[in-house]
Amino acid sequence: MQRSHAEQKNNGKPSSIPIASLDTSNGEHDCETDADYPDSRYECAICIDWLNEPVLTSCGHRFCKSCLNDWLQNHNQCCPLDNKHLSTDQDIFPDNFTRREIEQLKHKCPNSPMGCSLIASPIELNRHLPTCPYRRQQSEHHHQDLEVDQQQREKCPFASIKCDFVGRPETNQLEEHLKLDVPHHMQLILKAFQQTTLDSWQPHKSNSSTSPNPPPPPAQYANGVDEQIVQAMYQRIVILEQRAREYETRVENLNKELRLCRQQPIDARYSNGTIIWQIEQLTPLITRLRANANNQVYSHECYTSPYGYKFCARLNIQPRKPHVLSLHVHLMQSENDFHLDWPFKGRIKLCMVHPADKSLSQHDTIMTKPEILAFHQPREAISTRGFGFLEYANISNIMHLGFCADDRLLIKIEINIV
Repeated sequence: MQRSHAEQKNNGKPSSIPIASLDTSNGEHDCETDADYPDSRYECAICIDWLNEPVLTSCGHRFCKSCLNDWLQNHNQCCPLDNKHLSTDQDIFPDNFTRREIEQLKHKCPNSPMGCSLIASPIELNRHLPTCPYRRQQSEHHHQDLEVDQQQREKCPFASIKCDFVGRPETNQLEEHLKLDVPHHMQLILKAFQQTTLDSWQPHKSNSSTSPNPPPPPAQYANGVDEQIVQAMYQRIVILEQRAREYETRVENLNKELRLCRQQPIDARYSNGTIIWQIEQLTPLITRLRANANNQVYSHECYTSPYGYKFCARLNIQPRKPHVLSLHVHLMQSENDFHLDWPFKGRIKLCMVHPADKSLSQHDTIMTKPEILAFHQPREAISTRGFGFLEYANISNIMHLGFCADDRLLIKIEINIV
């Protein structure tokens, strides 16, 4: 791509709106947690399991040997992850280092609670499990546990006192039932308590013949103490539920605020002299820049430090060269200018990032010069003079060499003081 250093004066205000752009271990692990879920470094992207006879592609991805061979034979000759063409002879290599790392990992057999004492690597365990002598016994116990657990989850906890509600485990019906049917459950508790007390109070048949009069019922039934207790408990539950809802609302609001804070861009003061400029909808933008020479696009600003220099970048197209993009860096006025040394002395690195292959990214470095006015203290919000490249990148090369993915161009600018 043709590029030339140039200091350019920015005549007029921009007519466009600025846009912002294993720790391997030889120890034993618990049976199911580690062995069933491999670390991402040891996981095949095709079968989503432990790498078996791992191979490494020229584009840096790992797969099981058999998985990759099947993929290349049955699908296409491209990598499943980045669609890069792969040659079986030149682009696929045995990954012995990863294979040794996996072999060093040791896990207990998942059937160890049933009596299996085998401790082996994940690949060996996968071969062992189908023939493990304890497999059937464990599966039967596990199936029984699942059935019991499912029954417990479906039934209301108050089923023992005649609450006949049955919910579906895959829904939250039971949870809603417990929240909304508190009065009904309190009544069931009261009835069960009364029935239990009455059953314990009824005189025995052996005493009925000797005692002319049965003993009186418990005193609490005479003055309604049980009803008062239940009513007080119910009122207390209502108050606690109301407080719980208030706290849930507060937590939900705090979570919303937290999500909004995470979505906001980083304060320019703490960008450490780095601009990550994502230029969206590049094709219509180029059309707009070509239509009018005064149309220019500015990046978001950055500071070299919280109390340092302030910069931004500008993109435009020269009328005499509509086939290339021009890129310049501009100093901006800030509240720090009064204590900074002028002119600015430093190094500016420009990088047009290739989204698929970082080795194809375009790198350029600019060293400041004190005689260039672009690095003197700005007298306007954005210095009218910028420094960069009149011919930064050929537009057709950007489109055809893969720099523009999803109609988005990424430019990274690093500004350092020297």
